[in-house]
Amino acid sequence: MASKMSSSSDSEKTPSLQVGVTTIFASGVDDAGYHRRLSKRQIMMMTFGAGIVTGLWVGTGTALKYAGPGGIAIAYTVVAFVVWLQYMSIGEMTAYRPVHGGFIRQEAEYVDKAFGFACGINFWFQWVMIIPADITAAISVLQLWPETNAVPLAAYITIFLLVMVLGNVFPVRMYGHIEYWFSWIKILAIFAMIFFLFIMVSGGIVATGGPLVFTYWKNPGAIKNGIKGIAKAFVQAGFSLGGGEHIAVIAGEAKIPRKTIKATIYPIFWRMFTFFVLNIWLVGMCVPYNDKNLVSASGTLGSPFVIAARRAQQGWLAHTLNAFVFISVISCGITIVYIASRSLTAMSDIKLIHPVFGKKDSAGRPWLSLLVSTAIGGGLCYLNCNDTAFEVYSWFSSLVAIAAFIQWGALFITHCFFRAALRAQHIDYCSLPFKAPLAPYAQYLGIAIIAFILACEFYLSIFPFGEPGSAKTFFANFLGAPLFVFDLIVYNLWFRTKLVKPAEVDFSEAAQPRWAAGDV
Repeated sequence: MASKMSSSSDSEKTPSLQVGVTTIFASGVDDAGYHRRLSKRQIMMMTFGAGIVTGLWVGTGTALKYAGPGGIAIAYTVVAFVVWLQYMSIGEMTAYRPVHGGFIRQEAEYVDKAFGFACGINFWFQWVMIIPADITAAISVLQLWPETNAVPLAAYITIFLLVMVLGNVFPVRMYGHIEYWFSWIKILAIFAMIFFLFIMVSGGIVATGGPLVFTYWKNPGAIKNGIKGIAKAFVQAGFSLGGGEHIAVIAGEAKIPRKTIKATIYPIFWRMFTFFVLNIWLVGMCVPYNDKNLVSASGTLGSPFVIAARRAQQGWLAHTLNAFVFISVISCGITIVYIASRSLTAMSDIKLIHPVFGKKDSAGRPWLSLLVSTAIGGGLCYLNCNDTAFEVYSWFSSLVAIAAFIQWGALFITHCFFRAALRAQHIDYCSLPFKAPLAPYAQYLGIAIIAFILACEFYLSIFPFGEPGSAKTFFANFLGAPLFVFDLIVYNLWFRTKLVKPAEVDFSEAAQPRWAAGDV
């Protein structure tokens, strides 16, 4: 526990490891069987590539259809700001203590074990639900190529699941190499698309008949369906921009965690602005919300990026983009299984669930968690055999988005508790390895925004588009919220947990010698 030394003589007898402005004791840190094999360049590219996910390419069409270009501009800009705040919170807490267990451990040790359990289950649930959403998207991507219909749907699902699992069979260093190159491909694709959209908006494409700029904001209009449409766009934005928490999970397998986290977090603002905000504003200028393909099609057939290429009469670009989207979907699938398995293992490592889920092999791979997560998420994928891919994708993207919003709010709360613990133990936040700007006031704002978004989603779950409200539609869209509350209450009542007192938070691992001496 971080504390001031009672006397100068005590200080002389004890090795001084400076973390913040306090002298603290450091014992060896247990890595819980993980191997720190991920390099700085791998994690940086994985973090940059993590933002270019399935929801950006495929789900944006749904948001544009219901909210209009102004609606998605508002929704994605607000959510991008919240995600940036989330990265700042995670960066500060994780750079200080880059240990296994990630933010789940932070939530349990800084706030309350019941809170950590509920957040851990929520996060694991979120990533398990992304598995069927991702595979559903992969299936919908193939719709652009009619010849792919010759293969049975169940066969595609099985093949995609095997690829996702095989990407996690190799040791973590090999996983890092795979994701490193996949991330490069995704980044090149997103920059190429931004370049094309900019040319199209500026009038550089003959088929558009001149500059577009805000043409479609005037006719058919900027915002469709008012606040209800924006609420629908919030869902897709939450699904598209989720995943920033993975930096805390990866930190447990990073070679030089503090340097890596700082180097990764600093450029996040520009990544959020370029990959999401700029992209969404441009695509809203290129495709009207009443485009017939946007209204009636699904998958990449309904993707505004593919539609923009078709409106520009660039068929080759539509097919090329579709191939890049397919690669992105497969890459995301490998990462999804990695995060889902690590989150379940993290809860076991910190004794929130049964220790059997924490077992790893000699290479640090958590086989049981990997199999359980894939089996549950993979089993749900076969719902595609009975319902249309668009309906299944909508279900799971809504569930994932609500879970993501809850997780972001929980991280802001945890960061506030973290700052309170620093103050209680006289640790100057200015000397932290990484400092979140405007904390904790920015986190208060983040909590308020999350509360507003969840209120919008609650309203949308009661009064959905195109059908009367029912228990089925409510839980299909908002299940994550009651599940989180249920987990929190049951764990608290069963184990009689209490809020952690700020002065009793244990910061001793922050002074682990290999971090304090050579990795700051």
